[in-house]
Amino acid sequence: MENETLPGKKTKERKDRPKKRKFHGNKYTTPTKIAKTPEKNVSRTTGVETSSSKKLQKSQACVDTSRQEIEGFRFVDISTIINFVVSTPCKNCLSQTSRARSSVCTPSYSVEETLKGVNTVLIISCNICNAVVKLDFSPNQNINMRFQFSMYSVGVDIEKSNRFLACMDMPKFVSPNCSASYRNRIHAAVSEVSSASMSSAAEELKDETGEATVSCDGTWQRRGFSSKNGVATVISVPKDKCQAAKVVDVEVLSNYCDTCAKAKCKKTEEEYRAFSHDNCQKNHTGSAGSMEPEGMVRIFARSEDKHGLQYTNYLGDGDSKSYRQVCEADVYNGKEINKLECCGHVQKRMGKRLMDKVAQCKGQKFQENGKAYTGIGGAGRLTSKAIKRIQGHYGGAIRKNCHSVEAMRKSIWSIFHHRGGRHDLCGDWCKKDNKNVLPQFVLDEIEPIFQDLSSDALVSKCTHGGTQNTNESFHNLIWNRCPKKHFCREAKTGNCSFRCSSCV
Repeated sequence: MENETLPGKKTKERKDRPKKRKFHGNKYTTPTKIAKTPEKNVSRTTGVETSSSKKLQKSQACVDTSRQEIEGFRFVDISTIINFVVSTPCKNCLSQTSRARSSVCTPSYSVEETLKGVNTVLIISCNICNAVVKLDFSPNQNINMRFQFSMYSVGVDIEKSNRFLACMDMPKFVSPNCSASYRNRIHAAVSEVSSASMSSAAEELKDETGEATVSCDGTWQRRGFSSKNGVATVISVPKDKCQAAKVVDVEVLSNYCDTCAKAKCKKTEEEYRAFSHDNCQKNHTGSAGSMEPEGMVRIFARSEDKHGLQYTNYLGDGDSKSYRQVCEADVYNGKEINKLECCGHVQKRMGKRLMDKVAQCKGQKFQENGKAYTGIGGAGRLTSKAIKRIQGHYGGAIRKNCHSVEAMRKSIWSIFHHRGGRHDLCGDWCKKDNKNVLPQFVLDEIEPIFQDLSSDALVSKCTHGGTQNTNESFHNLIWNRCPKKHFCREAKTGNCSFRCSSCV
């Protein structure tokens, strides 16, 4: 019977191999009796606390909330709290019945609720002894201000906040006047913290010379140079690559004031000319495209008074309008400001120039080995994939050779030689493969592009190896809090804060 098996099932002799037994733990996994310290389990041989017991204790500590203080805010059904309170005997009635040595009477309460925004105050009165207990869920109205600040942080105005509260079956937010007071307090606090943060970032840049390298860029609320609000940002470029870049200064510009616009519609031309008001939000006259240059001039002009620094190295993109206007303003009394190129924007130039060359040569006839070709784009020539690969290799050649202009230029031309099949001029990375070799007529057309983008005038400005990615990241934070799809009719000039139209 032992050798009997099911039909069709193959058997395998075990020979001398012992029968496999189940794992029941060993000295490293099985906890033994509790040691001298009651909370620790130790190995039966080494006497050391086992890893399993440590993990078990850690998980139990995370679950056991009795040892920790419960803090923060929660979404709670108010009826749950009221039912719990009214089911609890009154303290005064309980002490009186205890002294009288009688049975505890059934508790009877009346509950009133006072609302101020999302804050709730419950006034509980005992119907027997008339004792009153006031239960305030958020003293000093902290929950209302926190809620409004949270809505601002995610780019939501007060109107949508009330819609959110209605969907959650929660009380309506505070009145517009009260919300405006919260907004002013939040703005004052944010301005104070941002000023202190920018001053601290400027202190980290200071050295013996008082000169610094900064990354400069502008952003607008609308695309197409039709925006009424714009921001110019200056971010530090630390010498040590391990350090984080930080915001040093910002300038908010607006060519629109809601109060002035309303007065212009309601008043006559003579009355409007004589009209004036405090806190006019319009601090720029001109087009949206001129906001960035003017903002940069203002930031550079106040750098010495505000931070005691001179921004002598200007890291910017290919648009030199802002840099040229800063130089023409002569903010440092004849001291030269060096222009540094963003490696990311320079890398994009290669792809843009190649795409333009493909479009320019579209329809032109070429001959190669007795075969006729039309244009330099298409299979076996410059495809979109090939252009992206060349652009990526060009960016890698710049970043990997920041220490030397000559090495950078040699690495850039090795890309061209590799595409031409001259692998003896390539670097160590080349696998001597002719799979991606381009025809000669394509190489003749793109050679001037490589000559322009490997010139000493350009590559010498890329030896720092920096980019404007930090500026773009900071711009993303700005527009997350002030979405571009909402028009801001009041921009807080002089700092990095906006007010949405529905919040005013």
